[in-house]
Amino acid sequence: MASGRVIARNLLANWVGHGANLVVMFFLSPFIVHTLGTTQYGIWQLLTVLTGYMGILDLGVRAGTGRYIVLYLGKGELDKVDQTIRTGLGTYSVLGGLIFVAGCGLGVLFPRFFPSVPREYHFLVTVLLPVLAVNIWVSAVRTVLSSVLAAYDRFDLARGSDLIMLAVRTVGTVVVLKLGLYLPGLAAAVVGCNIVGLLVNLFLARRVHRGLRLWPLLLNRERLGELYNYGIGAFAIAVSVKIIGQTDLILVGNLINLDAVAVYSVGAMLLYYSDTFLGQIVTTLFPPLQRAVARGELGTARWLVFRQVRLAMILGLLMYVGYLTFGTSFIRLWMFHPETFPQQSVLLAGQVMAILAGSKLLTLFGFGSSTILSATGHIGFAAKMTVLESLLNLAFSIAFVVLFGWGLAGVAAGTLAARLFTSAFVVPLYACRKVGIDAWRYTMVIGGSGLAAGGLFALVCFGVQRLLPANTWVEFSLQVGLATACYVPVALLVLVSADDRKRAGLRIRAFLPGT
Repeated sequence: MASGRVIARNLLANWVGHGANLVVMFFLSPFIVHTLGTTQYGIWQLLTVLTGYMGILDLGVRAGTGRYIVLYLGKGELDKVDQTIRTGLGTYSVLGGLIFVAGCGLGVLFPRFFPSVPREYHFLVTVLLPVLAVNIWVSAVRTVLSSVLAAYDRFDLARGSDLIMLAVRTVGTVVVLKLGLYLPGLAAAVVGCNIVGLLVNLFLARRVHRGLRLWPLLLNRERLGELYNYGIGAFAIAVSVKIIGQTDLILVGNLINLDAVAVYSVGAMLLYYSDTFLGQIVTTLFPPLQRAVARGELGTARWLVFRQVRLAMILGLLMYVGYLTFGTSFIRLWMFHPETFPQQSVLLAGQVMAILAGSKLLTLFGFGSSTILSATGHIGFAAKMTVLESLLNLAFSIAFVVLFGWGLAGVAAGTLAARLFTSAFVVPLYACRKVGIDAWRYTMVIGGSGLAAGGLFALVCFGVQRLLPANTWVEFSLQVGLATACYVPVALLVLVSADDRKRAGLRIRAFLPGT
């Protein structure tokens, strides 16, 4: 079992890495939106979504490779670790050609999918999508190398590599936009940062995993069978997650218009980044959880499950209740511009943020359930439920927009309704059963404390907004700071376990003078 110190170090490293992404996104996004305008920004968001869809054509190879590197390293079978790495890279290299062909096809069909895209951008899109398809292969190799670092619990090194990539991409984005290169420049910045990340990860992986071999590539039948047995479920989950998280933009582009894509993206952007930030809890705890399951240490596995859900509740309630209550004020200060992002756009984006934040609150009860099922070999159920959620998401979103005329709010509401029927309750209770956790105890401890803390914090947020109206960033920061200060004692009393409070108290007293 990984020590508490190692888990804390890895979690801190992951949060620092993704916190840096949030900071960059905060300052860089308004610059990108206002420089490109809503039309070009909408095209860029659609290119990003389509690139994400091309990335899942690996049929779960990346997910399977990462899982089996951890599994065999936990068992001490280094020969199988080597075979897994080279088979994963070999398989993905073969699939890279398929992804490139898909990029060329999507580039040609893009104007038919999105007729509101102006004609002058048609040729540019046909060039950029194949380029971004090649970038997917580069990103996949980088991810496999990052999985090696994660398997050794060296998330500090993996996030250090990510910070280097972030710096390259940020500087590159500013430079290309200042030079007027716009969409081609953004694509070049993305590709460039991934190439740098691949080289840095290769250097670090060779130092951590002595004797690392990438060549010759393999297509080992036994390893390939393992990757695909696990990968098909992971593939189904990945496709469904893309539908849930990003097909919203596709629906907006088709059912409404291109400018609405930019508005919806602004409303959802902070949620997407925060979701990744919160997901680092699962990423950090997955290697020790997988090792515990592999060794039959279910007591340790159950402890890790409760630990990750409590951590998710503490941070998730702070973020998502905050977005739900402060979202419109934040977007107005962040994005408002009389020409490129007027007040009506601010209000619509605020509605999207509030509804999506509500949908995220539903998922906190079973945070990381799919990963628990993956670690215990029950990825099939998680895949089926995620597929069902994605289909419900599509159906509800289309119905709310086409039949009820709810517009952007309807697309977001489809996500909320789908999660209510699937990932909010069904998946976490099933996961409890598979790791031997009493479902009633779990519901009372996790669900009850979450409702109590979330309700109290929501009242605090609404009260702070009434007492302190915010028209400037300084006033808004005071609002958020006061609400957060009130949340800390609520979280400590309601969400933190008595044992953890006792341990924290002992550590604090140890640092105090005269104790």
